[in-house]
Amino acid sequence: MANKTTLIVLQHGLWGTVSHMDYLEKQILEKLDSNSITTLNVECNQDKFTYDGVDICGKRLAHNIQDHVKYLANEEKKIVTKFIIIGYSLGGLIARYAIGLLGKNGFFKTIEPLLFVTFATPHLGVKRESKSNFAKIYNFLTAHMLSRTGEQLQLLDSFEDDDRPLLNILADPNREFYHYLAKFKARRIYANITNDRTVPYWTAAMDTFDYFEDMENIELSLDKEYSSVVTAFDLRHPVKQQQQRRRRKRNHTTLAIRITILLLSPILLPIAFTYIGTQGLVSRFRVRKILTELSSSSSSKEQEDIEKIKDCDNTGGSSDDDDDNTLLHHRHSQKQQEQEHHHHHHHHHHHHHHHHHHHHHHHHHHHKEEDPVLMDTLDAMDTIPNETSTDKSPQITQQKTKNRLSLYNIKPSKALQQKYSSMQLTKEQFEIEKNMHQLEWERVMIYIDGFNAHGSIVCRTNRFANRDGKAAIRHFVDSLLLD
Repeated sequence: MANKTTLIVLQHGLWGTVSHMDYLEKQILEKLDSNSITTLNVECNQDKFTYDGVDICGKRLAHNIQDHVKYLANEEKKIVTKFIIIGYSLGGLIARYAIGLLGKNGFFKTIEPLLFVTFATPHLGVKRESKSNFAKIYNFLTAHMLSRTGEQLQLLDSFEDDDRPLLNILADPNREFYHYLAKFKARRIYANITNDRTVPYWTAAMDTFDYFEDMENIELSLDKEYSSVVTAFDLRHPVKQQQQRRRRKRNHTTLAIRITILLLSPILLPIAFTYIGTQGLVSRFRVRKILTELSSSSSSKEQEDIEKIKDCDNTGGSSDDDDDNTLLHHRHSQKQQEQEHHHHHHHHHHHHHHHHHHHHHHHHHHHKEEDPVLMDTLDAMDTIPNETSTDKSPQITQQKTKNRLSLYNIKPSKALQQKYSSMQLTKEQFEIEKNMHQLEWERVMIYIDGFNAHGSIVCRTNRFANRDGKAAIRHFVDSLLLD
């Protein structure tokens, strides 16, 4: 007798690995009844493959999900009846693309889309208002160093035969991506209000106002139970500010870390940029190959495109002897082995561990956790002080919340609304925001006190697993299947 199950898919972010989602996956498995849920921590878009573009990563993801559902039915006698998808950072955009493809392939005819969730995802892209040199350099580097993905995040691309950028297509109410996103019972976004230099508040929260640009002028109220969830925010009272100043002690260790990073950055940054740049070029070649194969295929059926593009191994053996794996896949693997002879790639282990019931996350770590030099450098760049430096702390009070729903969609106080005018975003960004807000969202604002809120919001590695990040995840897991 087959058991019904809810499939919970986790997709990591740019230059990510499955290990980044381990903490989140573990919390879900511990909290929820393992007879009724199954998790899939996606392996097919790891590391440099995230450079290939949101669309190509989205196709790999959709294919992987379909394969996994078949695998569960055939091998584990589990029928997926409900679906939850979680995207972290870039993973949230990849997930939005994949949902459109799955919907077009009839996936949601038999499977109910319950919850779509993103943590620190740049829904409005990452193109910043060019008010400062930092913003200009940032826009230039992301556009040029991250291959197609960078162009898409900067809204500089034209998608397929449309002139508009991919992110606008994803938010177009007439397209499948939006259509199937709208079918989810709930859509939720977790946004860091500050200290996230990778994905700032406004783009993660789909807000055209950045109320948190100057944290020193903000009075925050945080939830008693979930210590990083914002329950209210207001302009700070000037008197309180002076008292606060006297009380504030400068944190010497963080200062020391910063100075070290600044001194090392001339040495570290060129290394990181060379590496990132090389992988960007490699990605462009890989993508060109994939796209050439796709356009030369006579059939335009999305399903076959997905077949051709898959980079995840076929799962579960059921379709192992398929011959439609195309040249692309083999060339792909060869190319990877050439590039990766320095570390053991996960592909040929795939069948043996990926689907060992719920415990596959213990096996992930045969895949290198991450390139330490590169990750440290990227995280270091994250901590280089710029306009939004962590020295300015808001004033904080705690509040006991009776009702879980009152933690969603917190509105700024009147005083704040009067003080701030809309950001100078591009017309494409405004259009995305307008369309996305025609859907209902549960927006959760997170305040993480620390350098790298981006790494902490999902407790990406042990180094970032701090109390505030854990509280955000606890909020998510506690509210997961209540609806």
